[in-house]
Amino acid sequence: MAKQVIIAAMEETFGEYVLNMSKENLKIAAVRGKIKLENVQLDGDMIGSMVLSAVGLQSYNFGILSCSVQSVHINVPWNKLEEEPTVLKLKGVNLVCVPLVPLTANQMYGAGT
Repeated sequence: MAKQVIIAAMEETFGEYVLNMSKENLKIAAVRGKIKLENVQLDGDMIGSMVLSAVGLQSYNFGILSCSVQSVHINVPWNKLEEEPTVLKLKGVNLVCVPLVPLTANQMYGAGT
């Protein structure tokens, strides 16, 4: 029961950020507790706004052209959930953005648009 709830939450969460992800493949990997995704295209609008605000920049001043990650590794210790942490590792995050000037301020950017 707990596995289904966690897997559903992972599917919902990753579905918001990862583009063109096979939910069936994610489900199979999640049941095993080890998820490895390579060359993942992320939703630039979702990730970009968080990254830009984390470094003190206003996301409405920038358009996100693309956002990708070389690899995502997630380890869920199903047998020891209360004793060991779930680990998420991102390697090779690439965020490409452009400053919005009055000429381009109304254009839509983003990996998903």
